[in-house]
Order: sequence, then C-alpha cells, then structure tokens
Amino acid sequence: MINLATMQATMGHYDEAEKGFREALELEKHLLGPDQPETALTKYNLACILVQRGQRDEAFSLLRESVDHGLHPRIDSKIDSDPDLQPLHDDPRFAALVAHGKERAAAQPQPSR
Repeated sequence: MINLATMQATMGHYDEAEKGFREALELEKHLLGPDQPETALTKYNLACILVQRGQRDEAFSLLRESVDHGLHPRIDSKIDSDPDLQPLHDDPRFAALVAHGKERAAAQPQPSR
C-alpha cells in the first residue's frame, strides 16, 4: 500500500497518493501504534504530499508528530534538504521544525561501531 502511494506521488497523482498514505497510516496506528518508526515515516510521507497540495497547516502538524514520535534520526537531521518540503522554506514554522528535528536527532544514542 505504501509502495503504491509512493509511486503515485512520484507520478504526480497526489489524490491517490494521499488516499493511500492515509489508509496506510490508519492501519499502522492501529496495528503498530503511534510511536513506531514505520508510522512516523508514513506521517512524514503524507505530509510531503500535503505540502505539494498546499495544505501547509496539516503538513506541519504531521511533520511535527513524525519527528516527535519515532522518525528515524537520519531523516530528522535532513528535513531542511528534502526537496518535497522546499515550498515550506519561507514559513517560520519550517525553521523551528528543522531545529527541533536536528535537536532530536542529536539527542538519539549513536550506534556503536
């Protein structure tokens, strides 16, 4: 379901992609819980679709939830360079989100080498 939604987004079929990500998110929240990396990544991907559709407020809400509830630190630390989020760069909420994401990524334990 997520792979299909990702392909639809890549092809610019945002209506279908949004529907697929929303359905996947509901399943993940129910089956995995809200604080799992998979659920957080689906929220992040849905937020990226919403940015493309001009739905900034919901996108920011989902992005913040994803950062706060399990998004992988590798993604947290690179939110500012995600091309899907480029339209948000002029919004002060984006700078705050980027700082918050980098803060959380830095606070995560680093894997031993």
